[in-house]
Amino acid sequence: MGSPSCYFCQNNESIDHLFFMCPVAKVIWGMVGLCIGATNIPNNLSQAKIWFVHWLPGGEQIYTFCMAAICWAIWKKRNEACFDNKQLRNPADIISYACALMTFWSGLYGAEMQGKILDGVKLLLSCASRMMTNQQRLSPPLLLPPKLPRDNDVVEESSDDEA
Repeated sequence: MGSPSCYFCQNNESIDHLFFMCPVAKVIWGMVGLCIGATNIPNNLSQAKIWFVHWLPGGEQIYTFCMAAICWAIWKKRNEACFDNKQLRNPADIISYACALMTFWSGLYGAEMQGKILDGVKLLLSCASRMMTNQQRLSPPLLLPPKLPRDNDVVEESSDDEA
């Protein structure tokens, strides 16, 4: 039993929210999508399976592997926020962690598949780095939307003559 709120964005947490609908998850899937040339991102597990088949034709052996690494990285970072009170500094931290997992787990495969996985990891890290660099050049980093008041929060209105 714990808070029903997402530790990244304060919305109600569910499986689909945490792994696909949370603004942090959307940034992560956006980075993955950028790497594979996708023009959309999945909103749930069923869509993710279709999404991978569409954007990575012939990559069946990689789908589960990649999904597991990304979802496990999101889960671990969520748990760090929940249990260790460590705030996520940047969604790219989740990508880095997922890439570390994929690199480690690639040793479970033969040399050919391991090489493909490691090439994919390099591509993902490169895309994430490029995306974060471009964002920092364009504007101050704003990876999560500002917290909006909830319906029951009191918002004080300022008058025009306040300085």
